[in-house]
Parts: sequence; structure tokens; C-alpha cells
Amino acid sequence: MKKAYIEYCIDGYNLIEKEIFDLYNQLNEIKQETQEIFKAPFGLDIVIEGVGRISIGLAEQTVLCYKSDDYEIQLTAVGNMDAQGETMFYFGDYSLMSNKYLISFDLGIEIINEWIKCGILSMKVNWTEEIL
Repeated sequence: MKKAYIEYCIDGYNLIEKEIFDLYNQLNEIKQETQEIFKAPFGLDIVIEGVGRISIGLAEQTVLCYKSDDYEIQLTAVGNMDAQGETMFYFGDYSLMSNKYLISFDLGIEIINEWIKCGILSMKVNWTEEIL
């Protein structure tokens, strides 16, 4: 199995990498640590060396964005294509994401855990290359 870890930066300079041992609780701890610092839910990456990364926002309704290791493939999980509005996340900068791409945090964790185990993106959601 390839090395998988959590990667994020709070201060803009010092990259933090954490080995994954209990993803759900680790992400909730980071959420607690960052919720008073940023005006929007904090986002971070789950990385599998040689495979790619999935960015996730630390909110009850979240987004998942996948990038292959070579950045040739970039996909976003699709939630409800009929959803209206946008939600702001902090992924190194404040970013508005269409609510069409929101999924539940629990589903996001399930998808990431499956990806870490198998190295393949889950079909529990549709993935798209196009951001509307």
C-alpha cells in the first residue's frame, strides 16, 4: 500500500503532513483548530503518494475535488445538479463552490477511505471535469 497522509497549511508558509490513523476524528480536530481562524470552512488535501490527492472542505456539506499525481486528471464530485447558490470554502484562498457539488461530510469520508484502501475513485457519486 502506498503512503497516504493529510496535508494542509494554516499560516500560508508551513506545510503540515499527518499520517492517517483515524481520518474522521483527525479531520474533525483540524476543523476545531481552524474554525476560529477562517471565515469559511477550511479545506485540506488527502494525498496518496504516486496516485493523487483529494481536497475536502471541513463542513457538514462538503466538496471533494480529485487531482491525479501528474495533475492531468482533475475531477469534482457531483451532489445535486438542481441545487442553487454557492458555498464558500478556504482552500489556501477563499473559493466559492456551486452547491451542485455539495455532498455530505460522512459520504466524503466514506469515499476517501475507499480511495485510500483501493486507490480508485468511488462510484457512489458522479465525478465531472467541468465546473459550472
